[in-house]
Amino acid sequence: MNEEYYPSGLWILGILCLACLVRIIWQRRSRRYLPLPPGPKPLPVIGSLLDLPDNEDWLKYSEWNRKYVLGTVQAALDLLEKRSAIYSSRPSPVMDELTMWDFNMGMMPYSNMWRMHRRAVQEHFHLGVVSKYTSIQLEQTRSFLRRSLSNPEDVKQHVRQLFTAMTVQIVYGKAVEHMNDGYVTTAQKAVEGISQTHLPGKFWVDYFPFLRYLPSWAPGTRFQKVAKYYRRFVEDMRDVPFDLTKDDMAKGRARDSLARRMISKIEDKYAGTASYYDHELVARNITGLVYAAGADTTTSTAQSFLLAMAMFPHVQREAQAELDKLVGSSRLPNIGDFNSLHYVRAIVLESMRWMPAVPLGVSHMVITDDEYKGYSIPKGTVIIPNAWAMLHDPKDYPSPEEFNPKRFLKDGKLDSTVRSPMTIAFGFGRRICPGRHFAFNSLFLFMASVLHVYNIEAGLGTDGKPLANRVRATSGLVSSPDAVPCNLVVRSNEAKQLILDEA
Repeated sequence: MNEEYYPSGLWILGILCLACLVRIIWQRRSRRYLPLPPGPKPLPVIGSLLDLPDNEDWLKYSEWNRKYVLGTVQAALDLLEKRSAIYSSRPSPVMDELTMWDFNMGMMPYSNMWRMHRRAVQEHFHLGVVSKYTSIQLEQTRSFLRRSLSNPEDVKQHVRQLFTAMTVQIVYGKAVEHMNDGYVTTAQKAVEGISQTHLPGKFWVDYFPFLRYLPSWAPGTRFQKVAKYYRRFVEDMRDVPFDLTKDDMAKGRARDSLARRMISKIEDKYAGTASYYDHELVARNITGLVYAAGADTTTSTAQSFLLAMAMFPHVQREAQAELDKLVGSSRLPNIGDFNSLHYVRAIVLESMRWMPAVPLGVSHMVITDDEYKGYSIPKGTVIIPNAWAMLHDPKDYPSPEEFNPKRFLKDGKLDSTVRSPMTIAFGFGRRICPGRHFAFNSLFLFMASVLHVYNIEAGLGTDGKPLANRVRATSGLVSSPDAVPCNLVVRSNEAKQLILDEA
């Protein structure tokens, strides 16, 4: 053995042995004479890390749900809703810190700092105020219709541009003209980072934090290169547009935006006080988060909708019949049609259920020892709410693989007795997504508008043959269809003229 590396190797071995001993003692003290919930047989020190899946994680966890534990909505409600006082924290992945994603309110541990962020977001996105964003939602949706008329084969990118441009305009008052815009590419890379680093079991440093101190030449330190790569995008995404807004405000040329309103309020209320920088940090974090994450999950659901329409053409025909009857051929749908277009709203719900954008939800962490159905849940246990399994439970949603909006309807209206996917897809308890009302309105306007003027088809491949539709999703915190229909066919000359007139 090379003597130069022998001390380092001995040190690493000692740390592993100590970690093993601490883990065993902690587990024994935490059980309080109750068994842990059943699961895959763990190995010493690393537990069940080697059993974690590499892709489509939600399918493997669903299998474990049936085999070992109760992976049901009821279990999630019992723990994450009814006991939210102790189940509302988050684990603190080392990779979040290394990539600088620890500013993300959605991933923050339950604390006073998290509550400051939550109150600020709620102020600007609760149900009573989201209507102020309708004009921007309509403007960007109709720009999407025009782009798709010119280049229907690029519809996947048009969808991403739609929701990214919508978010950037709302948050920073900036216009996004194309997908190569610096705002867009930076945010895409930053979100790609958090999506990849939050795959359970992918980076062992999240389970053994001491690994972060290993030299870069040591085995198992690929995480250092990954973190370094994504960190620069995360920093630029959060700080560059916020600082540009401050600069524009100083020069008197800043447009109305979420960032401008938050900065103005802070300067009016906290200028010269000790808490000024804390409040500015909250505003910087929130605008960066809304800008980055707000578009990604909505884009995923919109793409799932397009796939479903191509695979289940009878659904789009029924939706178009409703639109033809209630909206007519002389205008495009708007938010005023929300309460009358029940079938379209059911399509929004079914799109959330059929291919959930965040299939494994966002992990919770219990802050004290607990007990559930005779099992011990030790302090610090990470709870993964498998949204995909819950939204495909045949007890709540018969024939769950079928895209069937009618499951949410009764006598032509939304059926309140059927569990809404919004109660699952947007999280649980105190950590429920505060932007859910804005997201639903955005999706409603998008789906109603597209169905009103276009027929959605799979499109043709380079060989001239129809493309195959398949229900496969990418792996990551945010998941989306790996193939999206690439052909929108305008329904009529009248529909084409509507698109041109509105654009």
